[in-house]
Amino acid sequence: MKATIKNITVILTFAITLSIVAKTPPLPVLKVEFPGKFKKGMDYIQGTMSLTDEQGLTVELSAKFKTRGATALNYSMKPSFNMKLREPDDTEKDSTLLGLRSCSSWILDAMAIDQICMRNRVCFDIWNSFSQLPYYTEYNGRNGIVGKFVEVYINKEYTGIYCLNDRINRKLLNLKKVKSGETGDTIRGVLYKNGTTDIGDQNTPGYFNDYTICVAQWHDAWELTYPEEYAREEVWAPLQEYYKNKSSYSYIKEHFFLENLVDYTLFVMAFSIGDNWGNKNKYFSIRNINKAEDKRNCIVVTPWDLDTSLGGNYNGTYYGGNYSNWPIASIVNSASPPFSTCLREKEFKNMLRERWLDLREYELSVDSVARRLYSYCELFYETGAWQRQQEWIAKIKYKPMHCTDLRSEVNQVVGWYQNRVAEIDNYFGIEPTGVNDAVNTTETNTRQYTIYGNPASPGYRGIVVQKGKKILVK
Repeated sequence: MKATIKNITVILTFAITLSIVAKTPPLPVLKVEFPGKFKKGMDYIQGTMSLTDEQGLTVELSAKFKTRGATALNYSMKPSFNMKLREPDDTEKDSTLLGLRSCSSWILDAMAIDQICMRNRVCFDIWNSFSQLPYYTEYNGRNGIVGKFVEVYINKEYTGIYCLNDRINRKLLNLKKVKSGETGDTIRGVLYKNGTTDIGDQNTPGYFNDYTICVAQWHDAWELTYPEEYAREEVWAPLQEYYKNKSSYSYIKEHFFLENLVDYTLFVMAFSIGDNWGNKNKYFSIRNINKAEDKRNCIVVTPWDLDTSLGGNYNGTYYGGNYSNWPIASIVNSASPPFSTCLREKEFKNMLRERWLDLREYELSVDSVARRLYSYCELFYETGAWQRQQEWIAKIKYKPMHCTDLRSEVNQVVGWYQNRVAEIDNYFGIEPTGVNDAVNTTETNTRQYTIYGNPASPGYRGIVVQKGKKILVK
């Protein structure tokens, strides 16, 4: 028995020693190389990528690159870009980079207008945690992108922190492929992206000559994401039918999933995502336009590009406690179909309130959102990535919009969200429970519990119960 106890003591001592000396692994490092430089309107540039993960393992692949995003080229020192993995013969190469799902097309999000470099990632993490597709997929019904933070070098030049994300596509959403047959090809799954800026002067309803873009109404344009190679009028028929009936609640109930619309509405309300409420930054998808059973021919809404969330805005000028103040009533009044159609109906309003009562205690609670923000904040500091990015920014022109004191900025964003939850509660006529009425403190000298009743661990950040009061520990 003594020998056994001695062995356990040695093991515990070794484990404790490891925990003391252990450091947070560095962020993965992605190095991309190609001839020349990124230029506006260019085609994909052939090159190579080298990705070293947290354990030091490196994968090297052929790839091609292209800048992306309406604001990307305003920050030429830190551009967002697409990365398509390729075999040496230029055929597609699927890979599970950093343990993410296997695909050939990736997005490197520079987050150049996000002062805290995490709004898009945090919001998608939260969206994925509470809103799934209303049908089975091999990705557990995921209806949004996932990603991991990396540090990037472009042609051997350090360019700061990026987020490597997968994409919204046919495979993720489990849309049916085009079916070939003796009488021709049958279109089944479709995917449309709202908010394309590539419409030029064509602001009147109609199609582009190649049917890749549809201007549904003045300055409301959609891009065909799938099936691109079958772009023709037939593919756009479901979207055209929607525009004919978008003001009919009975049509919306029959051809959308109300739970999906409820989640999307509360998502915009909670995080004040102005760029995703009108005719911009969302996808419509249909699993199979030919199958009505199990609502397989109904439309699902998927969000996209969440950089303007959590009090931010499109050019990064809202920071330091000066954040967007988009009242909940204004969000409701400025809604466009299908949301405006639903928001006129008592049934939908009741669904919103009941769903909020659930989400405010869990995925959309102040505690939950604060913990995600603080977790990424500490990741950036503990890996040294934020310090390296700050040193790089100090040396360059065309600087991205990133704050200098990340912890202070995140604290203020948490405070903004705390007020946001109180505003939504007020809108729905919900009496405060105390959970979201927390006061800021750094006091940790008395016993604290999480809002779920568990003892708060040392260094815990978020909402805690202390002496019967709810407190926000920073």
